[in-house]
Amino acid sequence: MSQTRKNVRIGTICFIAVFVSMILPSTVFAADPKIDVQVVETVDGYKLRFLNSECPGEPGNLGCVNVARGSQNWIVWELDVGSQNNGWVLTGLQFSDNGNWGGPLSNSCIATDFDADAHTGWALAFDRHPNDHWARVRDENDCQDPYSVNYRLHAVNGQGDNADSDPIIRNGGRSGGGSN
Repeated sequence: MSQTRKNVRIGTICFIAVFVSMILPSTVFAADPKIDVQVVETVDGYKLRFLNSECPGEPGNLGCVNVARGSQNWIVWELDVGSQNNGWVLTGLQFSDNGNWGGPLSNSCIATDFDADAHTGWALAFDRHPNDHWARVRDENDCQDPYSVNYRLHAVNGQGDNADSDPIIRNGGRSGGGSN
């Protein structure tokens, strides 16, 4: 093989390696649920309305997140442009498995899977983008058995108004054996 052909092959292999390394992260994160959120005014104040994300077989249950058995994901929320322009920012995430907001979590899997405070349900690792219009939490989905958990996403605007939500996450559990 001539030196020119060797150089072309090496160049092609390098190009393919660089191309694959550039697209790999985007395909890895493509499976992570991204939920678009809008702040709406209601008779009782403000609420967060979810614009997408339904669990399979639950049409209209917007904000519902289904994490398949054996998978681990970042769950991402992003405020729509109108809410951003009106000064709204995401401020926190809280979990409840028994309808007792602010009380202890009865399922220890929730605290472990979402890095949440077992006494209050608040997510400790609620990762907010510097402008607070985008946030995410890691779902380790590491409990043996499937479970559902309610979550409240919280937002606030510059006037001190609050908005929240109350959808669910359905965790499918881990694949294989385990002790939880």
